[in-house]
Amino acid sequence: MLRSSSSKFTGQRLFTTARLLQAAKPAPKGKTQGFSKKTSSTSSYSSAKRITPGSLYKNWTNTTHTAQLQQTAVPLPLPIFNFEHISKTLNKVVSFSNKQYKSLHHLGSFKKSQFNELFQKPVSLVREDATNSFLKKLISHPIKKFIITGESGVGKSVLLSQVHAFAVDSKQIIINISYPDLFLNGRNDFSYDEDLKLYIQPMFLKTLIRKILKANDPLLLKSIELSQDYKFSNVNPKNASIKPYVTLNKEKNTVFDLLSVMTHSHNRGKLMEAIINELAIQSKVPIMFTVDNFSKFLTTSFSAYRNMQNKQVYSLDLQMGKLIMDIISGETKFANRESSTILAISGVDRTNKTLPVALGKIPADPYVTRHHYEPKFVELLQKGKVTEFEVPKLNKQEVNELMEYYKTSNILLSKDATEKNWDHLIDEKYFLSGNGNPRELLKSLVLSHR
Repeated sequence: MLRSSSSKFTGQRLFTTARLLQAAKPAPKGKTQGFSKKTSSTSSYSSAKRITPGSLYKNWTNTTHTAQLQQTAVPLPLPIFNFEHISKTLNKVVSFSNKQYKSLHHLGSFKKSQFNELFQKPVSLVREDATNSFLKKLISHPIKKFIITGESGVGKSVLLSQVHAFAVDSKQIIINISYPDLFLNGRNDFSYDEDLKLYIQPMFLKTLIRKILKANDPLLLKSIELSQDYKFSNVNPKNASIKPYVTLNKEKNTVFDLLSVMTHSHNRGKLMEAIINELAIQSKVPIMFTVDNFSKFLTTSFSAYRNMQNKQVYSLDLQMGKLIMDIISGETKFANRESSTILAISGVDRTNKTLPVALGKIPADPYVTRHHYEPKFVELLQKGKVTEFEVPKLNKQEVNELMEYYKTSNILLSKDATEKNWDHLIDEKYFLSGNGNPRELLKSLVLSHR
């Protein structure tokens, strides 16, 4: 009796401790169970696509622009661009001096869409109807305010880069704004400055001030003494702890010192205003103020930024927008008579009636919306008496000169360089380029490779 009772007790213990064995089997791997997350011993970022140094994670334009492809280009001796001896280089492909290259790279004169990676260094064609004609007008014209126009790819930015090189040789201080979209697209930090009554963009201003400092000759910047005293908060990591403020004294410090100031972001608008005022007041050194892709600004009455009422900020309420139009209209005047203002439009930007009305090509239409016509911009452009300079297309002689250079650079296909009649090839490429469009000419050669 005791034995059976003992066995029964043992059976009960086995039954009560075996509940885990009676549980349902887990779902096989590969099937999801409700909202459960996939178990992994590694971080969730491990499944993301890895970007290795050799992978083409950029789009085609950015990849070719940054892949150092120019290192495999054929080195060719070329004459140096120099306006004083321009008669020797007319209708010839030229390069720039080391001093010019340094300044132009800092200014952003060379663009991604120019196929500069095909050559060791950016080159350009000195044209009689464009380069020589415009520079002569720039020197002789009493009001040195121009806007460069022309169809997309005709060479407006190339002409502007040649003008920058001319300014470097002429010992001028250059201020260049390459892409107005950078302060209109809403991607920079911004704040309202109560003293200036304008919206400032500290990071954009920091980049622009550094560009002015690096692109220009330090000796020129140091030759301009300040006209008044300045005091800014100091954020220089080297001495900010022992020197909370930077003090610049009249006739002791220079514009170079002013450009070198490191201050807090909320003071950067006042710093930029001080720089422009000092450059405008002095008469020792000519100032060349240039804006590429200016059509983007003309067609953007309201920026992508929004105020506290969630309304788009008017472009002239931005410090940079007002600065540009003040210089164009003459509200801000440079004391040196050789100073100039040069604008260039882009074929990539949309068009509206603002520029044609300002240039007197079409009458004003008061019933058009501000998206298609901005009367305030027209008023300021006409007040500044801006003159148009239209860049013409290449003629056959210029196409022939470029084709000769491309042949020497091994850009031409071997069958085109050897099998085809040269005059027939020039006629063919002239036609394919849209009767002399430089960008389309280069595309017809580059895109023919397999």
